[in-house]
Amino acid sequence: MSRRAFTLIELLVVIAIISILASMIMPAVASARQRAWGTSCAAHLQNIGWATMMHISQHGGYLPSMGDSDGEYFFGLYNGRSKPVDFRYGYLSQYVDADKDVWQCPGLRRGEFAPRAFGPTTGYAYNYNYLSKYEDNFAEVGSWSDPDFKWNYKGRHEYVIKKPTKTLLFGDSARNCWGPLEENWFWTPPSQAIPYGSGYTHFRHQGRANVLWADGHVTSRAPDPSHPLDQDYLSVLCDTDDMLFDPSKP
Repeated sequence: MSRRAFTLIELLVVIAIISILASMIMPAVASARQRAWGTSCAAHLQNIGWATMMHISQHGGYLPSMGDSDGEYFFGLYNGRSKPVDFRYGYLSQYVDADKDVWQCPGLRRGEFAPRAFGPTTGYAYNYNYLSKYEDNFAEVGSWSDPDFKWNYKGRHEYVIKKPTKTLLFGDSARNCWGPLEENWFWTPPSQAIPYGSGYTHFRHQGRANVLWADGHVTSRAPDPSHPLDQDYLSVLCDTDDMLFDPSKP
């Protein structure tokens, strides 16, 4: 018995049905992938929170330093744009087993931003302005361009944090100060960011940002209602009162 071949019309109908099903399924797949990236990102921040707690317990109650002029930051040793970050030598490296993946948010993918090193740096920024103290030897050397000029953002003591559940520690971040979107690890507070027309919180998870609080819990937050997202999904989490950044706020 011979088999009847599909007619051209039947083939076109089948193709149309497949196209319709694909158009219905693909958004759901993309949405599920976005949610998975957000969940993975939150887990990374949770690990960073545990690392911070271990640092505090082993350093007399002091928070980790932000970074210094030698290139040592909380996530690793930054050697400039032409060299890779050495993730073994950051202030928190020993508490995350020097795992570079902890510092990478899956929602901030290579090719979507201008690199700041040969390879990844980090997609998370630190509340350095309030949780570390800037020090330098300018008075000694007399010039910022002097090769012996040194600076450091040293971590403050945890007693400055009056309400750990309401003080930000780390969070999703990026910047576009000079045009292209870049990774960012200095979490500039709204009081300093807004006057320059930019935000440093990156709402890359379907319009929301994952943030780590000083007590160790992680949440997903939308931007401050009075400051809409820009074209790179950057904005701020609060107004210029820095309510969520300043640990002394009631």
